[in-house]
Amino acid sequence: MKGFFVTYVTFKALQSRYFCAMHTRQKRLLKYGILFAVLVVVYSTGLHKPIMATVQRGILKTGIMNPKLKEVPDTEGKTRVKGANSTAVEPGDPADLDVQFFDEEGQLVSLDAMPHKPYFINFWATWCPPCIAEMPGIANLYADKKDEVNFVLVSFDTDFEKAKAFKAKKGFDFPIYRIAYDLPEMYNTGSLPTTLVINAEGKLALTHLGMADYDTKEFRDYLEELQ
Repeated sequence: MKGFFVTYVTFKALQSRYFCAMHTRQKRLLKYGILFAVLVVVYSTGLHKPIMATVQRGILKTGIMNPKLKEVPDTEGKTRVKGANSTAVEPGDPADLDVQFFDEEGQLVSLDAMPHKPYFINFWATWCPPCIAEMPGIANLYADKKDEVNFVLVSFDTDFEKAKAFKAKKGFDFPIYRIAYDLPEMYNTGSLPTTLVINAEGKLALTHLGMADYDTKEFRDYLEELQ
């Protein structure tokens, strides 16, 4: 009888542990299921883009993504600007200004026909969270420097109307464009966002791949030096 009692107690303990384990597993599965469902909703509704953009905007404010703007002489004695270089042309070399875009009214616009002042060229898309993250900073920069710099923000959206709607929704004032013809090689970096800065003499000053915070005093001073 005593042996039976011990066996029974042992059985009940194992049974309790089994059901407890099952309950824990079910809770874990339920938790993962809810998390998965939330992720599906976030991605299916497009909410992940502004969420990621907000996180990346916080990263931008640390300055760790910004290009180096200090000029240094290279081995040939030219003055070049530190930063990511395109494979086709390096900072200090003449930029190809024979490139055309369509503006928001559908008019053909050429870089070489713009006023004789520095260019701030940015390639972006509404589906690109890093692009969206740096937009508020670019808008602030444009508000301060629009009379001194040619701002050319080129959308890579297949539907340009989406880019125009995005700009209107955000209340941005800077002009946006779409590609008219094939881009010269120096502009084909294969990365979004990409920002190129060209000085008033038509020479490439900087190519930066990826997002950055351009809403800084350092970058404003840099643009003034390129006039």
